[in-house]
Amino acid sequence: MSSLRVRLSAAVLAVLVAALVVLSFQTVNRAEVILEPELKRKALTVAGSTASLIGRALELGIPLDRLQGLDGYLQRILEANPDLSFIAVRGADGAVLYGTQAVQGNGTAAVTEVPTVTMAIGGGGSQVLAVGLDPAYARQVVSTLWIDLAIVMFVTAVIALELVYVGFGAGLYGAIEGIESRLKTIRKGDLRLHPAVEAGSEFGGFARALDERLGRLHETYAALRRRVNERSDQVAQQALDLLRGRFGLGEGVIAAPAQVVAVRAPLFVFMLAEELTRPFLPVYIKTLATPVPGLSPELVVSLPMMAFLIVVALAQPLLGALTERVGRRHCLMAGAALGLAGYCASAVVGDLIGLTLARVVSALGFALVFVSAQGFVIDATDVRQRSSGMAMFISAILVAGLCGPPIGGILADRIGIPGTFLVAGLFCACSLLLAFLCMPASSARRMQGPAIRWRDFGRIVSSLPLAALFFLCAMPAKIILVAFCFFLVPLQMEALGATQATTGRMLMIYPIAMVLLVPFFASLADRWNMRAQFVAAGGLIAGLSAFVVLFGGDETLPIAAMLLGLGLGQAISIAPLSGLVGELGRDLPRDISESTIYGIFRLVERTGNALGPLVAGVLLGAYGFSTTVMIIGAAMAVCALTFLATIGLMRTTKLELPAGG
Repeated sequence: MSSLRVRLSAAVLAVLVAALVVLSFQTVNRAEVILEPELKRKALTVAGSTASLIGRALELGIPLDRLQGLDGYLQRILEANPDLSFIAVRGADGAVLYGTQAVQGNGTAAVTEVPTVTMAIGGGGSQVLAVGLDPAYARQVVSTLWIDLAIVMFVTAVIALELVYVGFGAGLYGAIEGIESRLKTIRKGDLRLHPAVEAGSEFGGFARALDERLGRLHETYAALRRRVNERSDQVAQQALDLLRGRFGLGEGVIAAPAQVVAVRAPLFVFMLAEELTRPFLPVYIKTLATPVPGLSPELVVSLPMMAFLIVVALAQPLLGALTERVGRRHCLMAGAALGLAGYCASAVVGDLIGLTLARVVSALGFALVFVSAQGFVIDATDVRQRSSGMAMFISAILVAGLCGPPIGGILADRIGIPGTFLVAGLFCACSLLLAFLCMPASSARRMQGPAIRWRDFGRIVSSLPLAALFFLCAMPAKIILVAFCFFLVPLQMEALGATQATTGRMLMIYPIAMVLLVPFFASLADRWNMRAQFVAAGGLIAGLSAFVVLFGGDETLPIAAMLLGLGLGQAISIAPLSGLVGELGRDLPRDISESTIYGIFRLVERTGNALGPLVAGVLLGAYGFSTTVMIIGAAMAVCALTFLATIGLMRTTKLELPAGG
């Protein structure tokens, strides 16, 4: 990241965070001012209704000391109102006649240590009903509010960085950064050519002038190279090679062109819409589900999620050619429109079948947006630029996965699940608008051919190393991810009584680990040339993380540790896994294209996504949460070790073959 972007990003974040901190303090102070009177008003309402009920019993002639079941009734009121600390009936002398467990046998002291409201019982007023407020409840509300505000500040800061990133990608900011990168490389003696920037401003004109001078220098170098090659002058060729190595003449800076950034904003906003549903989707499905003969409730809950993932898995290979013919921009806008329709339908349906159909529509939109955005990056880059372009594409999805769950949980608690679905639909509408505004209306379409040539499927999976990689690493990695993060953890958090906001905060752990650690482990795997070992180690760590629930599957801390271990394991393996596909694919016949190999690899991954809810639902209904996650984790660990043994055996056999021959 250039110093200009660092400085501008820091300035934007400083102003934004300062404003958010001030606003947060004002919000909390206002909440504290409003909260206490509201809690007292509610306590008075509870006291009035309960005292009136007891008073009617007294009017019927039932003596106060003969009211059967009053203690249990007061206890139920207390359990339904967490902001209350006790409810007690006191006699004329202040002694507690009836009360909840907090005051039973403790006399008058227990009902005078906390803020209390009283209400006379009957007309005489000799007996009163005392309702105590819980001071800890107000503190808990304020602390929870601070947590939510901190998450909002964090997500806002991340989104602001996204906007800065998009702003740098084109227009004036892109031209400024282009000049800075050119001057910085020239200062170091690096004279390589840079990707062109928009030349509409003075900065763009200056960048173009620099490019023209560098271009003439490169043309002179190329002419010299041709003349030396014609004369076969070895000494001159060596001198030109030294010039090329020292100054980069005849080479270009390998970076994704600026227009690639045009797809980042609509992609990020659309993916954010889907990520909003992560904390509550299984719980919401559970509320709509009705018993199906022969199927466990947990398996029924998994069906709509599985339908979504199956549609995504099957649609993506088929949509590549469509987006090439129709255009990436138009297809991305159509996908965003389908997402808008699907999320709005999810908000209004009232049964499981309706929700499943709505999710299928959302899945079609998801697949269309994903394929269109990926195709746009491919169209705008060549082979040398592909890695940097895809890194931008993947990072937008990871950042959406980081921001979406906590915000979705907060929204579900504040405005309800249907309202959150409508917010997700609104994000889809914003994605459509951003695609219309940011992406070029027409661009050169590069016909890539089919991503998957089905006739090559058998030849690819018959390769033992690739089959081991696909079915022992790629598929299990997606099964454990979807089973844990999208299905099991939200259901278990709901069973533990956690709010949707708490579940959303819990689901942040995995993407935080991924965002922070993936670049580090990717560079290590490339530097040490140990991709297979990193893939196996990541799978082993992810699988063994499930056994943390032995320390308490009914507590939040072990669940958080399990998600952290899962994120660590997948951060170690995810980048080397993709690189290893191409490495192992070199041993296949040359008529099998790399795009076909990667297309089948992605299909296997998406099949793992679809199997995740099914596997988790079947096991959860039979064994419960802790045993289920340990079974899935153990299977993941065994698959990783089997893959490592298979690759090691294959490499040992290759080394021994010449000696045996």
